[in-house]
Amino acid sequence: MNTTHTGSFTPKYRELYQWLADRIYDGTYKYQQKLPSESALCRQFSISRQTVRNAMDQLECDGFIIRSKGSGSFVSKRVRKKEKLIGVLFTTLGDYINSNILTGLESIFTQHGYSMLLEQSHNRIETETLFLEKMLNSKVSGLIIEGTKSSFPSPNEELYRRLSEMKIPYIFINNYFSNISGPSVIWDDEKVSYLVTEQLIKSGHKKIAGLFRFDETQGPNRYLGYVKALMDNHLPIQEDYISWYCFSGQPGEQKRQYQGVDLFVEDVLENCTALICYNDFIACHVVPYLTSRGVRIPDDLTVVSFDNSDITKLYDSKQVPSIEHPKEKLGEMAARLLLRYIEDPTLDPTVSSRVKFPVLKEQEVTFERVLRFQTDDI
Repeated sequence: MNTTHTGSFTPKYRELYQWLADRIYDGTYKYQQKLPSESALCRQFSISRQTVRNAMDQLECDGFIIRSKGSGSFVSKRVRKKEKLIGVLFTTLGDYINSNILTGLESIFTQHGYSMLLEQSHNRIETETLFLEKMLNSKVSGLIIEGTKSSFPSPNEELYRRLSEMKIPYIFINNYFSNISGPSVIWDDEKVSYLVTEQLIKSGHKKIAGLFRFDETQGPNRYLGYVKALMDNHLPIQEDYISWYCFSGQPGEQKRQYQGVDLFVEDVLENCTALICYNDFIACHVVPYLTSRGVRIPDDLTVVSFDNSDITKLYDSKQVPSIEHPKEKLGEMAARLLLRYIEDPTLDPTVSSRVKFPVLKEQEVTFERVLRFQTDDI
């Protein structure tokens, strides 16, 4: 067995498991063909009979072989040879977050000899469905998925179950579904929103409005951080100071949503001293709208945001503090996690685990410094 693994020590039975699985995939051992006997494998690899049995148990459990007492072990299913290819689905490929996440993914996958197949759902469920069906009939080794409308239960539950059955591991990035088991890599949106809200409170703000997106899990998580910070600082939660929006991908939807945002902003101007925007994208609509209304930022209204992206160049970004999103590092983290599942098929990819990228201290300090400079005279 000459298997190559990254990371720590790999048990012998897992090495044998992978060696046999690879040869089932590449056709060395074909459908219904008998595998070498336990004693033959013991002699070939100088390992114990128990080690061989452990590997065979795992192969049987994963559906690769069927064992017949007195007859031996036989390949139980036709399998496709997987290629060093990763399927990647984003809601949009060109936005300022995903383009940087993609750079992080590419840097890690390229190091390990993998290429990527990129698609985008445009936040449409039917497009995600088509992508998953295509991946089930492909030779990809694994998937990175930004779920569509992740705040809601996914109607693609059966397709994700089939991916697991076919041993195609997947990692959700930036979000996750409540009804789908599987690992996800996310920013700690609740904590970062808590910190942003708390900094506004420390700067003297007591009437803080929040504008959040409701169809992505980041939105409810940032809302949760916002309301927790208010409660922990003994400030009331005013529902009139909170508004929700979404971009469904339907024609004309964005224009309709912006109209609702504008009406909310008008109410905020009358009642609040600060506004938290869900991200820089919505801030790029809010800030010019406020400016067109003659509102001076931050003198008349403090506006803060998330992501600290390049699109803030569309307005005077010094006026609108925006906390840095890890972007590229998040992509690197997701790629490394997926490679673990690819390289060790005995790991269970259906176990739900949320890997949270922490809010770094320097991000917090930088945001606090910019905000403090703005709000000395509230």
